[in-house]
Amino acid sequence: MRVLVTNDDGVDAPGLAALARRAVAAGHDVFVLAPRQEMSGSGASMGSLALHHPIEVRPWTIPTLNGVPAHAAAATPAACAILGCLGAVGPPPDLVLSGINHGFNVGRSALHSGTVGAAITAAAWGAKGLAVSTAWAEGDVHWDTAASVALDLSGWFMDADDLRALNVNVPNTSRGELRGVRWATLAPVGAIRSAIVGIEETADGEGFRVLTDHESTDPAAAPQRSDRALVAEGWVTLTGLGGLAEQIPSGERAGAAALARLLERGASDGNRSDSPPAAGPLR
Repeated sequence: MRVLVTNDDGVDAPGLAALARRAVAAGHDVFVLAPRQEMSGSGASMGSLALHHPIEVRPWTIPTLNGVPAHAAAATPAACAILGCLGAVGPPPDLVLSGINHGFNVGRSALHSGTVGAAITAAAWGAKGLAVSTAWAEGDVHWDTAASVALDLSGWFMDADDLRALNVNVPNTSRGELRGVRWATLAPVGAIRSAIVGIEETADGEGFRVLTDHESTDPAAAPQRSDRALVAEGWVTLTGLGGLAEQIPSGERAGAAALARLLERGASDGNRSDSPPAAGPLR
């Protein structure tokens, strides 16, 4: 199986190297294409790719990954996933492994995660995407625990026809201390809560600066079956992600007659003297 390893912590991050090493040990055809610098919080943004600017990609040496082709790109994680799927650095991957992120991606924070964004993007571009994260810690991080879990799950994931993108969060413990694996819902909050704590003027007085603060959320306050609660209890959490999906409301508001009335109202408004130009929005 051909595997692309990327992340949002940057190509030199220890979590990426640990994940790639495990993928190599599992016998996969592994290559690395990751952001040249940290791109945390970039979500599924394509960055310069969306602006049609050339993306600079350079061969990269990762000392602990002897023999693994690696490239660093001036691009977001999602753009790296797209470039890989388009064959920019060799045959496209079957699986994109994104991580290991230093910090859980649970709850609504998954929406903003570059790690998760790369996995969802891969799923939209012909591969499968698996994002893996572990707890942020100032001390020792059990990278190999998260890497081994991700690779153990990858074979099952590839065989699961109804899953295209998977978000995995692994407690920062030894493998033997893990309680097991559980499906989890997305918590209504992430692992970190942000708040505005102040507003101050810029030096020139023409604008203002927003001061923010960030603190850990209480996992005990999260729903019992959510990823935020379960990973804090020592479980590996799995959450399947659907990526971009349409929403069409049901009932009378979505009916053809109701939609036709909207157009009729717009047409009648066009005869009013105070109506907007014809090219303006429907009212």
